[in-house]
Amino acid sequence: MLEKKKQPDHLGFLTGLGSANEGLIGGFLVLNAVGRPAEFHCTAPVKPNRAQEILFGNTLDGFVCGEQIAPALVGRTKVELAAVFTNDPNFLTAPDLIKAPLGIVFSHIQPEAVDRERFALWEATNDQIKNEERNVVAKGEVYPSNEKSPPSPSISTVFGSSLENLPFVPGVDYSGWRETIRGKNHLALPVSYTLKDGIKISFDEIVKRIEPFLKFIDSVEPFERIRLAVEEAQKSC
Repeated sequence: MLEKKKQPDHLGFLTGLGSANEGLIGGFLVLNAVGRPAEFHCTAPVKPNRAQEILFGNTLDGFVCGEQIAPALVGRTKVELAAVFTNDPNFLTAPDLIKAPLGIVFSHIQPEAVDRERFALWEATNDQIKNEERNVVAKGEVYPSNEKSPPSPSISTVFGSSLENLPFVPGVDYSGWRETIRGKNHLALPVSYTLKDGIKISFDEIVKRIEPFLKFIDSVEPFERIRLAVEEAQKSC
């Protein structure tokens, strides 16, 4: 009998404080399934030299975040990660260097707001269908009412695409991620990811990996923990 593979039971949160021009500090917090810290890592300020600033131009932030800080921090972890989340799109420049699916955290979505928007959209769709029915009946035609029903609105239909509203980052193709809402957590995850054993998992499978965490973890809050921890670390330097 084949043994069922254990699912990763840790989630990572990755961000940067400061700017590449002034010295960017990377912070990485690993939480267990109930939101308690398992690991914390941060970098010394990373400040490119003048030659790098000139040669990298507007690709500098993405290079420092995605290709220098991210793999260095995530590479220190001793546990297997279900996913890594960032709130800074500059960390998306090299997702293949991260040893876990790399996602994006947006600001909170209030569930009651979601319900109001969805109901309003459903109601508007219903009105449109009823108008079509009246027009068809007025023309004396047969209306196949059993073939039409209000469609379930997608996240992009309700809110617009938050991915499209993210700032331009050279080298980042936002079409490689899809949005999802889980409770208050408004996230974007890769459309697919290849595990270290070569097996490719889909967006839906990645969502299944993170869903147990989202019952206990607020995806926005860990970034504040990182900020405060980095500030404390700087005081002791």
